Amino acid sequence: MIHQTNGLGRMLGLAIACLTLFTLSSSAQTTPKPTVMKGEVLDMACYMSSGMHGVSHKECAQKCINGGSPMGLLTSSGKVYLLVENHDKPSAYASAKAHAGDQIQVTGTYADKGGIQGLVVDDVK
Repeated sequence: MIHQTNGLGRMLGLAIACLTLFTLSSSAQTTPKPTVMKGEVLDMACYMSSGMHGVSHKECAQKCINGGSPMGLLTSSGKVYLLVENHDKPSAYASAKAHAGDQIQVTGTYADKGGIQGLVVDDVK
């Protein structure tokens, strides 16, 4: 025997499902917290194409970054994070640019979007 649900029952079920999804998605969203990471400032063009980094690559990294190459941060664990300018604090990102090939400490907001892990730069030491 086929049981037919009336229109009110279907609407109530749909409303409950939507409310449940909204509650789950709202609880998953949190306010980003500042993250501190240490590592070497990379020019991503040379690093991604041929693995170049370190003291021997410092001069080239500086030229590439000054020419517009994206920057990354290579941590001691071997992970690389894309460094991204915080539009409210552009001087912090500019400071990171001056440290191509150097070990620095970056404070910022961690972001993971579409498989890219990055750090929106708030401060550099």
